[in-house]
Amino acid sequence: MISRAHILGGLLGALLAAAPGQARADHDMAAMSEPHGEHGSEISAGVSLEAASFDNMSYVGSYQGVMPQVGWMRGWFGLGAMIGLYHLDKNGLSLYGMGDAMFTGHATVWSNAELQTGIALHVMAPTGSELDGFGMGHTMVMPSAWATWRMIDRVQVAASAGYSRALVDLGGAQHNHGPAPLVDPMNMEELTWSAGAELDVIAGIRAGGRVQGGVPISTGQERVIGAGRIAWGVSRVTTAFELQLGAVGDPFKVRGVVETQLRF
Repeated sequence: MISRAHILGGLLGALLAAAPGQARADHDMAAMSEPHGEHGSEISAGVSLEAASFDNMSYVGSYQGVMPQVGWMRGWFGLGAMIGLYHLDKNGLSLYGMGDAMFTGHATVWSNAELQTGIALHVMAPTGSELDGFGMGHTMVMPSAWATWRMIDRVQVAASAGYSRALVDLGGAQHNHGPAPLVDPMNMEELTWSAGAELDVIAGIRAGGRVQGGVPISTGQERVIGAGRIAWGVSRVTTAFELQLGAVGDPFKVRGVVETQLRF
């Protein structure tokens, strides 16, 4: 079994190897809430490196992934796309493969100096192998709403709520396969949520934490993930490290993510 020490050691190596020239376009709530001008456009490109270990009722193992991303924003509207490339070790079997592709559209609905709110729509295409554990096996549609609030000068809190559903007949027995895929499990139909806070430590450096989860509708498995994060940036380049723990539902034991984003 892969120990947490081995996973954290691999993550440290990935962090040191992540050059500022690499980038990741992360369409999270914080990115959505940033205005980009009424008339100008901004393009982002990036990459995310992640490593995780898991131990559930069926499989024990680990995976490592590289996720290139691109994004575009104009004013309060944006689009993005990403896909994961993985090495998966499950019960001693080593596999390489592509994950499901994700396409995102998002818009800021309201914004002032303290509060920003918005909506987003994620569509996940079944490009990954369901049999090997790289993909969901079905197209997923995931609308959500989000908000960020700057409580005081250096502290910002954020929350989101959403709904996810596979575009299949959920009454069919063949579709009740439980949370999938191994590299990022979710239910066929569920409510999603997240909440977090971030502190501006010093100029260019932010630190914070968050929790997120999914509540199944009808059948499935509830999951909760907790994470701590630190990010630093200069000009148009931002790099971050996040350590995540699977608290409920065995999505993974521990997962780390190193990401870099370049905006131009």
